[in-house]
Amino acid sequence: MKTFLYAIVFVLTMPVAAHGFEFSYVFAGASTAGEDADALVGDGVGWRVGLGTAFSTNNNYFFGEEVIYDTTEAIGPIPALIDTDAQEIEGNTSSNTYLSFLGTCAYPFNDCISVMGKAGLSRYTVDVELIAAKTRLSYDEVDYDEIERFLVKEDGLAPMVSGSLILTLNDNNAVDFSVSKMFGDFGTTSFSLNFLYLL
Repeated sequence: MKTFLYAIVFVLTMPVAAHGFEFSYVFAGASTAGEDADALVGDGVGWRVGLGTAFSTNNNYFFGEEVIYDTTEAIGPIPALIDTDAQEIEGNTSSNTYLSFLGTCAYPFNDCISVMGKAGLSRYTVDVELIAAKTRLSYDEVDYDEIERFLVKEDGLAPMVSGSLILTLNDNNAVDFSVSKMFGDFGTTSFSLNFLYLL
């Protein structure tokens, strides 16, 4: 499966495009999706790392692949998930994780600005457990039928697409602003800021 890295487009400069070659890069950054009860994503910042390869063509387009690992903020005890007051809820919830394999296509407008499109598959892992007592008593003082549980443990594959605006800083470094959309039962839209380093 093909993968994509936002940073790849950042290093696309006119000298690179003029001579044409294959290169590799790594990147790291932060992403946010905002609270999404359907996707079980919390409101906060996650992190992203990845690597990729690309090669240039005669018409200045760059094609390649990326592998990306993302995390999101763990979902909070919101009413859409469990019908009780927030202070009554205990959580054992992990961040959602996504391992994405994407193909990339990039086009440099000039020495500094490039755009990139990406598409592929993302393997997601969701692990959410919320427990709430229906009374104000402590958990060790209530019967089982007075406990409400919300439990989701899922993993699977879903299609993913992404678009990036890349600003080249120098021959080896770039900054990438991207928006990504994952489809499927736990699909969500995320925004990210990444820093790329050309190997």
